[in-house]
Amino acid sequence: MESYMEYMVKKETTGKDKAVRALCYIVIALLAIAAFLTLQPILFVAALIFGMLYRYFIYPMTDLEYEYMYCDKQITVSKIMAKEKRKDVATYDLDKMELLVPANSYRLADYKNRDLTVVDYWSLDPSEDHVPFALIYEGKSKILLDLPADFVKIVQNNAPRKVFFD
Repeated sequence: MESYMEYMVKKETTGKDKAVRALCYIVIALLAIAAFLTLQPILFVAALIFGMLYRYFIYPMTDLEYEYMYCDKQITVSKIMAKEKRKDVATYDLDKMELLVPANSYRLADYKNRDLTVVDYWSLDPSEDHVPFALIYEGKSKILLDLPADFVKIVQNNAPRKVFFD
């Protein structure tokens, strides 16, 4: 029996993201104002180039959504930037997964002294009752995912000894 499920979550915009956006707006505005006041075409071109760099590189990195997909005993994480660009960032095989539990679970105590690489695909939801799930993968990585209970239940049906809700 194969299962399939998709779940998408928007990443909260952080203060750092807002500051980067504001700084870019200020630089573009100052370059445009200077171009009109001094009638220097090079400043207008600089404002135009900086605006294009902002639009195609900086803004997409500050407006993120994560899509989690479960299919064929694999969890695939995709990053969607500015609702336009989609990039598959990781695929996790259930056979190589050691554990999938809430990030505040006591079951993670055995992994505290290990040198795990932390990969964060969490939405940064600030509510108190919202806890990401931690996926321990191949004993090398701890991946934070923002999964709903029904998504985790499907994974648990296919790997019952590796998935817990406590």
